[in-house]
Amino acid sequence: MSASVLNTLKKIPVPLFGTAATAFKFGSKKVSSAPRYAQWVAPVVAGGLWFVWPAVDEEWKQSIGLGSSSAAPEAKSAPEKKEEPVVLSAEAKEKIEKAYVVETEELSDDEKAVLKAVGKGDFSALEKDWDSFQEKASIPGDGDDDDDEDEEDEDEDEDDVSRCFFDFLWSMCCFVVFLYVQFLFSILHL
Repeated sequence: MSASVLNTLKKIPVPLFGTAATAFKFGSKKVSSAPRYAQWVAPVVAGGLWFVWPAVDEEWKQSIGLGSSSAAPEAKSAPEKKEEPVVLSAEAKEKIEKAYVVETEELSDDEKAVLKAVGKGDFSALEKDWDSFQEKASIPGDGDDDDDEDEEDEDEDEDDVSRCFFDFLWSMCCFVVFLYVQFLFSILHL
């Protein structure tokens, strides 16, 4: 390398290295040792794909020709049918027209009085309801079925999470063993 290029590289600042000349020397040493690590390219790529491939979109996999296209053969083999217009009865049309209309019930005089009192900040009319609810809620064994179902759902969720975690650990262990075997082969030159 000519002296003028080296002097120019010494003047160019580069983050982490100080100057471009230092970065160039570092890079050239790493490139010269690259053939030593060439045998690790395939295991690293395979391991990376092992974890990344399930997360890749199915449409993209099919677009590059590597995904399973289960919908494609069905579409080709099925003859094209003309869509027939849907005929609705008068009752169905009426239900569709009224589907978005919200039906409101008229409040009783007692309910109106309670709403008026609550609007003023007086909750004494609701205290009886709250007390009866508290008594019903404090009776053991009554209405605990919902709690049992919730606990069962939580247990199933925990089982699913632990199963996924152990699957991940198993995959990691297999990958580490694979890399270790590659390392041993590189040391023993087999």
